[in-house]
Amino acid sequence: MRKTIQIIGSGFSSLAAACYLAQQGNKVTVYEKNSTIGGRARQFKEDGFTFDMGPSWYWMPDVFERFFQDFNKKPSDYYELIKLNPAYRVYFGIDDFISIYDNLDEIKYTFETIEKGSGQKLQNFIDQAKSNYDIAIKDLVYRPGISPLELVTKETALKLNQFFKNVSTDIRKNFKNERLIQILEFPVLFLGAKPTKTPSFYNFMNYADFGLGTWHPKTGMFDVIRGIEKLALELGVTIKTNSKIDKIVVENKTAKGIVINGEILNADVVLSGADYHHSETLVEKEHRMYSEKYWKSRVFAPSSLLFFVGFNKKIENISHHALFFDVDFNQHAADIYDNPKWPNAP
Repeated sequence: MRKTIQIIGSGFSSLAAACYLAQQGNKVTVYEKNSTIGGRARQFKEDGFTFDMGPSWYWMPDVFERFFQDFNKKPSDYYELIKLNPAYRVYFGIDDFISIYDNLDEIKYTFETIEKGSGQKLQNFIDQAKSNYDIAIKDLVYRPGISPLELVTKETALKLNQFFKNVSTDIRKNFKNERLIQILEFPVLFLGAKPTKTPSFYNFMNYADFGLGTWHPKTGMFDVIRGIEKLALELGVTIKTNSKIDKIVVENKTAKGIVINGEILNADVVLSGADYHHSETLVEKEHRMYSEKYWKSRVFAPSSLLFFVGFNKKIENISHHALFFDVDFNQHAADIYDNPKWPNAP
């Protein structure tokens, strides 16, 4: 039966959900409060410059390929990808950097020149990381997320010991050079936790980094948003911007529509792609799953302070995706996670 479905927000999750629901024959409308779509992946334009406001790392290309394949499409039908070489540089001081290249052999060679014997250790480490990636990303990620028991499989049972160790311990057991350690520890920061508090199983992020490489859409990450938007429109989705949601209408414990600018719009299903906490503020207190006291007790993953800086010339001795580890990495992590405060040396 064809249903009328309202989706709040137009980030990656909302647009992807819109595509799947429209594919099933539903009437889908996406409502975005901003003047442009993309959520955290919006664009910002000023004085002739165009900036991606959110993500700048295109990792795990297989995830995007799988998404488009569900619609008998390919990413290349919508945007052009470039594999970056170097993938990124890690700076430890002025003109003091390590380049991470676009293939494991060159990365192993780089490691070996810094710490003898580390090339083979890196190969072994990435082999294990790939095994974990195949379990986590190719299987577990696509389960519905209804019960923690979904995580219990024959494959994860064999990896049980990795849930009682942490990423940092595993890395430091194999590598002694502090620079190499920092390079290997940094990818799990994308998960929003310290390497010392992240189970070893999550080293699959290192395979996403060294194994699959860093890619970039030709004219920026917004190309991906445009691509999914184009697919959604082809499937019959309607997208409305400048549509701030005032309220989700609930009757008999069931969402029945939304209120925009004082106008009630009815629907069979309301789906929110906005943050969970914000989504709950859109319904009356008696319909919320969690109280404000609960949310105040939670530890949120850190965000970023972003500066958008435009230059009218090429900058020498710097590349895209530059990481600066020229201050104490561990102290910075402690300032963010352990005793939250503004870091003295961010």
